[in-house]
Amino acid sequence: MNAPIDRHGHVLDGFPLFGALQGLTVIDTGTVVAAPFACELAAEAGAQVIRVSLPDPDILELSPYRLQKGEASVSTWWAQENRNKLDMVLDLTMPESKEILGALLARADIWIESSRPGTYSERLGLTDEWALGNNPRLVVVHVSGFGQDGDPGTFKRASYDVIGQAFSGFMSMNGDPDGPPMKSNPFANDYVTALFALWSALAAHISVQRTGRGQVVDVAQYECQFKLLACGAMDYLMLGEEHPRTGNNDPSGLQPYGVYPTRDGYISIGAIGGPFLRLKQVVPGLDQDKLQTVVDQIVHAEEIRQLVVDWLADRSADEAEQVLNAHNIPCSKVMAAPDIARHPHYRAREMLIEWDDDIGGTIQGTGLVPKFSSTPSRVWRGAPTRGKDTEGVLDWLGYDESRIVELRKTGVVG
Repeated sequence: MNAPIDRHGHVLDGFPLFGALQGLTVIDTGTVVAAPFACELAAEAGAQVIRVSLPDPDILELSPYRLQKGEASVSTWWAQENRNKLDMVLDLTMPESKEILGALLARADIWIESSRPGTYSERLGLTDEWALGNNPRLVVVHVSGFGQDGDPGTFKRASYDVIGQAFSGFMSMNGDPDGPPMKSNPFANDYVTALFALWSALAAHISVQRTGRGQVVDVAQYECQFKLLACGAMDYLMLGEEHPRTGNNDPSGLQPYGVYPTRDGYISIGAIGGPFLRLKQVVPGLDQDKLQTVVDQIVHAEEIRQLVVDWLADRSADEAEQVLNAHNIPCSKVMAAPDIARHPHYRAREMLIEWDDDIGGTIQGTGLVPKFSSTPSRVWRGAPTRGKDTEGVLDWLGYDESRIVELRKTGVVG
């Protein structure tokens, strides 16, 4: 597909062709984290992502963590999560906007939105039937807290990441045994929902190539998190067993498999089977005949744990990691941002990269995941300022200059 190019030359010189998703056009009307992050992943892989921003700022645009340029500033969230995207501002509450969004969807492959059910269909009059009428090959992805249907008293409830973690049962399984349920940071439910949203969008798009028919995908945040509970639901439904909170220890009770204190920090160790037999040669007191099998690691878990804790007590996390790695025992120092910033593997794998941002200048942030051998992803532009590409996108849709001026005057676009 052709890419939007501003006829004045001050928005884009052209859209580069790169990545595994080149030629794919995605419309992003998401808010906060899940849908925008799904679209960022697509944009990094070469998809042409057009973000339709609302006139009012998104919540995370107002984050206190900001990059400054004179009096202008941008949140680090916006700078990280919207790079490679095009941005136009469109007031979807105004009737004239329906024509513009319809024209966008007519040229798009995928539309990803996030809202409470009924926001688009009932309040704005933008139904699935209308969207597919504009483009019968379109994939529409709805991201919501509880899904597009279900129990009448539940599915239209408002939700955020922390609500999805609670409703899914995920939160009840995290935290110390004698402590309260624990949420996982940052935005664990939002980010895993983004992964489900993108893979399902691409799966539906592949179906379009086979059948010629678009479809609607219903992504409920709580269900994405619930899907990650392993056998937790089955164990309760079939065995009546409820998984307790075990903090940093393995739910089965096996040791050592968890997080342990060192002299100056914490280290994570996972030694099961063969690695445990190697650990016996490292940690004094572990080399006992009764400690051989995985079952032994569960039966004698507390004794094993105490011996490991005692061994770590007078070692730094770095020293312990070096010894354990030398014996091929899975482990990692619990890394914080300063550790990550100076670790050579993050640099060698290009997981800390630089790119140019309109406000932040040359900035550093998270690199690209995963690595493609033949169609590598890239960052070709920083996150756009809000509405930066409005004229370019409208021009691409065939609107002439006088019509664009009119739309600006009436506040339909910005």
